[in-house]
Amino acid sequence: MQETEIVVIGAGVIGLSTALRLRQAGKEVTILERGAVGKEASWAGGGILSPLHAWRYRPALLELAREGMRQYPDFAREIHSATGIDPEFQASGMWILDSPQSPASADLVDWAATWGWGWQWYSAAQMRERAPMLRTGAALFCPEVAQVRNPRLLAGLARYIGQLGASVYEQHEVQEIRPDGSGWIISAADTQFRADQILLSGGSWSARILSKIGIQLPIRPVRGQILLLQGQVAALPQVVLEGSHYLVQRADGQILVGSTSEEAGFDKSCTANAAEELLAFAHRVFPASREATLLRHWSGLRPGSPDNIPFLGEVPEHPGIFVASGHFRYGLTLAPVTAELMRDRILGRPIRLDLRPYGLPIASKA
Repeated sequence: MQETEIVVIGAGVIGLSTALRLRQAGKEVTILERGAVGKEASWAGGGILSPLHAWRYRPALLELAREGMRQYPDFAREIHSATGIDPEFQASGMWILDSPQSPASADLVDWAATWGWGWQWYSAAQMRERAPMLRTGAALFCPEVAQVRNPRLLAGLARYIGQLGASVYEQHEVQEIRPDGSGWIISAADTQFRADQILLSGGSWSARILSKIGIQLPIRPVRGQILLLQGQVAALPQVVLEGSHYLVQRADGQILVGSTSEEAGFDKSCTANAAEELLAFAHRVFPASREATLLRHWSGLRPGSPDNIPFLGEVPEHPGIFVASGHFRYGLTLAPVTAELMRDRILGRPIRLDLRPYGLPIASKA
């Protein structure tokens, strides 16, 4: 039996970030990961730090996103300084291209200002001068949007918590959770862990894990497929979003082309239709991509939730079990603020934001 104060289930960006803050607060932390650390949705995404199509979302999500975006420069610097691993944070800005699938109206400039965002509207003629590499009509520019190279961010977080003495167990899928006095026993792989508290941050698998204690949680996997191209360095200085698709260029010239949004259960297959759709988008919007080499095609499973609002809080009638999951596309964006809020909630400290909008609408199984 392994004794610890807090078990964190799930080693994606939410679990790692929160484990980091708990360890910095002096807590003994053990992380259990069903696969490899940082290799699920957090790794698979595009690394855009923004709520895409922000005007479609409820204030509860936008409040978290704004705070997460505000914290990111310091968050990335902290990881780089502590570990030597550069997450490649870039305050690149993002173009939202006007399209029939996702109209980007000039009226949204005023809406964005209410959230403190300095969006700017450019006509088609202005875009030909401002962004000649793109083939588009009118567009919104969002200067506060940034990007991070998520595999490097995850590697930095994993190294950081290791340096601080947290224990990490890969290939340890949770089989059972049961009460033990004032704490909990967690069975994973061939090991049992006893903890005073549990943080469940298992992404798309969170509902499966909670079902082991008879609790239903409305989180489901949503598959997203992405292509990786090798382009010319600095050919695309800003993130580009049109409808549900985006382009993100890294410092070394690699270009991420994303993404699909598919209800396919836990199937992580990559499909030819998705590759064709994504390439057609890239070639049409960014003609220089026609000369780029296709390097990889992969998929990830986002933890979908109602209205894309994450669940943050304690499980009703199960004191000591906390949930931070259901971030859908925005786990990276929300990681710094989620880690802060969950640290304070778990440790019983004052909390800066009202967590009631992120409460768990959970029912026990009949």
